[in-house]
Amino acid sequence: MNSKLPLDILGRVWDLSDIDKDGHLDKDEFAVAMHLVYRALEKEPVPSVLPPSLIPPSKRKKTPVFPGAVPVLPASPPPKDSLRSTPSHGSVNSLNSTGSLSPKHSIKQTQPSVNWVVPMSDKVRYDEIFLKTDLDMDGFVSGLEVKDIFMHSGLSQNLLAHIWALADTRQMGKLNKDQFALAMYLIQQKVSKGIDPPQVLSPDMIPPAERNTPIPDSSSSVGSGEFTGVKELDDISQEIAQLQREKYSLEQDIREKEEAIRQKMTEVQELQNDLDRETNNLQELEAQKQDAQDRLDEMDQQKAKLKDMLNDVKQKCQEETQMISSLKMQIQSQESDLKSQEDDLNRAKAELSRLQQEETQLEQSIQAGKVQLETIIKSLKSTQEEINQARSKLSQLQESHQEVSKSIEQYNEALNGIHGGSMTNLAEINEGIAPKEIGNFGVMVKNG
Repeated sequence: MNSKLPLDILGRVWDLSDIDKDGHLDKDEFAVAMHLVYRALEKEPVPSVLPPSLIPPSKRKKTPVFPGAVPVLPASPPPKDSLRSTPSHGSVNSLNSTGSLSPKHSIKQTQPSVNWVVPMSDKVRYDEIFLKTDLDMDGFVSGLEVKDIFMHSGLSQNLLAHIWALADTRQMGKLNKDQFALAMYLIQQKVSKGIDPPQVLSPDMIPPAERNTPIPDSSSSVGSGEFTGVKELDDISQEIAQLQREKYSLEQDIREKEEAIRQKMTEVQELQNDLDRETNNLQELEAQKQDAQDRLDEMDQQKAKLKDMLNDVKQKCQEETQMISSLKMQIQSQESDLKSQEDDLNRAKAELSRLQQEETQLEQSIQAGKVQLETIIKSLKSTQEEINQARSKLSQLQESHQEVSKSIEQYNEALNGIHGGSMTNLAEINEGIAPKEIGNFGVMVKNG
């Protein structure tokens, strides 16, 4: 369910993996199920029938193998129990990797000291993790036991499945201590250094305990070359052993060739990457060149505009120079005018000083004149008063003269009337006129 695949696909994977149809999966069947799940995650279709290459050795029908037969699972060893065949005559001897006779348990030989890609310090640490992970203490760890450790690395399930397949050199569906250390080393290389695991293990990656052990044909139960007591079967067993040795040698050559191919492919890929980078650089340079050309064209246009502007500025400079010359002449003329004006100003100042002196003198004269004027005004006032008095006297005299004239006329009339009237009227006129004339004449004498 953690794979998030549809239930129908998971059901088909279960049906294909449950080879013996007993309703549950053993270790080999679980390995097949995990393989199908990983392939389904890679978008590969789940087959309708389980291919023969995916049938575990323990689930295959045991049939004799003849010379030239091709194993179903390449380089996949049978389980420990299948290393023993069931010969009809109960032979107890088998062929070792060199074709010589040896006891059947002599397959584990003492290995020479060789280099291994897993450093000893890391091997000790991986062994400690292995002992903590091997819960059933059987010397092996299953995929279920190491699932959490592998998934904690953050790598994809497909890559982890590939690392598991590389480390499970015997295709047993579980890993021993050395195989577990190899798997942890490949995971660590990918996580810390980004180095992808190889497609095939190189000779220095194979655990030292398994390097000189030929990988038996997993599709045969008599492929170990045991003697049966029958000459024909013994010859066949020897031929099978010889073919196994040749097969192992060819597989080693294939591994080396594949490693060389992988290196070449890596070099080709690096060259292709270099080519791509150079192509990208070339494209960038072309773009930069085009950009530079565009900028150059733009700068040419700006240069032409600047030339026009420079010509305009030069023309303006000439006009300004002429204007400055004209202004200089005007300044010189104005300076001469200013000098003459300064002379006029100095003369005006001198004249002003003289006028100010004259003004002072005039003010003094005016002040003296004011004093004389006041005296004259006083004399004039007194004269005016005398004139007014004289005018008043003259008016009185005129009035007296008029009255006298009227009196004279009345006398004349009275004299004229004497001849025809009485003397009474004449006496009345004398009585009325005499006082007035006397009074007026007295006043005039006093005033005079």
